Amino acid sequence: MLGIDLGSNTLRAVLMDENFNKLQSEEFIIGTAKNMKNSNISDEAIQKLFDALNTLKNKNYDLKNAKAVATAAFRKAKNTKEIFEKIKQEFKLKITLIDPNTEAKLSILAMQERLKRLHIFRKDFNYCDLGGASCEISNAKISKSFDFGIISFYEKNHFKHSKHNAFVKFFKKNPKQLKRIKNKILKFHFSPYHPHFKQLFFNAFKETIMAKKILKSQYFVLNSGVPTTLYAYKQKIKYKDYKEEKINGKMLNSKDFLNFAIKIWNLEQEKAKIYLGDNRKKYLIAGALLLYTLFDKEKLIIIDDGIREGVCIAHFKNISYKGI
Repeated sequence: MLGIDLGSNTLRAVLMDENFNKLQSEEFIIGTAKNMKNSNISDEAIQKLFDALNTLKNKNYDLKNAKAVATAAFRKAKNTKEIFEKIKQEFKLKITLIDPNTEAKLSILAMQERLKRLHIFRKDFNYCDLGGASCEISNAKISKSFDFGIISFYEKNHFKHSKHNAFVKFFKKNPKQLKRIKNKILKFHFSPYHPHFKQLFFNAFKETIMAKKILKSQYFVLNSGVPTTLYAYKQKIKYKDYKEEKINGKMLNSKDFLNFAIKIWNLEQEKAKIYLGDNRKKYLIAGALLLYTLFDKEKLIIIDDGIREGVCIAHFKNISYKGI
């Protein structure tokens, strides 16, 4: 079975057998939520989408019988129906637009299966899937979707030209004094980071206020591109050499996301392309700051599996879901 997740940033596909073994997988950066002027998916993103589907077709994937779903950016876009009709006409691929609750269920289905295979599954786990245009937080009792993602959040920021004030200059010369400040927001305010980086940081705090209120678990499972790329980067794994088995089940903490954002902010563009992928740097910084402000002392487990795997597992388990 071929499962396809047409997300707000990537198109991810997986070929899976009835025992939930992954035989092949593919990922393409589409940037669907990028530059959505007048609530339309851009011509650039549409072209990248069709290029990705052509690549799958040329690799002899069975698109006609694939199970494909689309998420947040396509829920918001006005030209979704038109795009889906063109895809069906050209590739014989039917795409189901799913709601946030179904999105979370399919994602959790995949994460739980991987956790069981790794022998680390617990019933009290919470799950967080931060995408390009939305963020789903779920557990056994609740499922909530929040209207922020790594692309949509970044593009909401209108960067202002500003300079460091006298306090920042003082603490830059006297870093030991800055360490005495306990409040992390105040400490960041007086830090010598670039003003645009600080703007992203403070706006991330505002963006995640409501989501943070429902976090009541010690353990969270994260499966989006930000945590997986972060861990790969820590291990000096290049983007083209990424292997999910090196990532699955690994642990992170909240501070890792801030450190990641700071490091890649200062990473030159060519190295960023090698280790992070093409044109992902600014969105990964935004996503890392969102996750840093969202979590505090929770234990964070990384799982690569997501909606594409969930679509296949749902098919084999005869779990039905409806489109919107």
